Amino acid sequence: MKKKLLIIIPLALFVICAGALGIYYIAKSPVAPVPQVDCAEVMRTETFITPSGATLLYRVYVPEGNDEAYPLVLFLHGSGQRGSDNLAQVTQTSSILYPLLERREEYPCVVIAPQCPADEWWDAAQLMALLEHVKKEQPVDAARIYVTGLSMGGYATWDLLAEYPDYFAAAVPICGGTDPEIAPLIGHIPIWVFHGKWDFTVKTKYSRDMVKALEAVGGNVKYTEYPWEMHESWVKAYREPELFPWLFGQAR
Repeated sequence: MKKKLLIIIPLALFVICAGALGIYYIAKSPVAPVPQVDCAEVMRTETFITPSGATLLYRVYVPEGNDEAYPLVLFLHGSGQRGSDNLAQVTQTSSILYPLLERREEYPCVVIAPQCPADEWWDAAQLMALLEHVKKEQPVDAARIYVTGLSMGGYATWDLLAEYPDYFAAAVPICGGTDPEIAPLIGHIPIWVFHGKWDFTVKTKYSRDMVKALEAVGGNVKYTEYPWEMHESWVKAYREPELFPWLFGQAR
């Protein structure tokens, strides 16, 4: 009986502690505020045929007036918003689209939100073709083009920087990662990296390794790691008070 108790009691304590910790993390998990704008209404639907013949659905917002060149923000969603409805990528209220478009008078800019097809991955060449297309069609300041993405889109953000290191004025990759060997190529780009310490979907190590590699080459990098957040660290990241002033203050 004593041996059984020696086994059962520690096991019970472990289960209780694990449950309490789980509840704590759930309680601490970020919740997006109620949006003050409907991105599906504000952003119009568009379809782009890439040079390779692929179809890329996207949403775009352009400030009224078009009497000046505006910064451009490219937002890349995560795997959960893939599809063909050209809607899921703009209904995720925790993305950058909502706080950005809520403050569109304060930070007027062209905003692009493509939708990655179901069961596919972001294609850097297709995204670049889309950017060039929008640059020709809309009043874009080529010196102030920014890219940000979360999860799968965070990976794609790093990929775009590696493939086109002289194109973007700044980047905000959230809970993504890539090969740290690219650091010398992108060290000149202002980058603000975000990740949650308890992210079990995309290991925090990937962002830490990238930041360390960029710091080693004297890169222009900022890093925010939330000590109590899990995968959805973008909820807090996109509402950091200093994010928009920092982002729109960058130019090539």
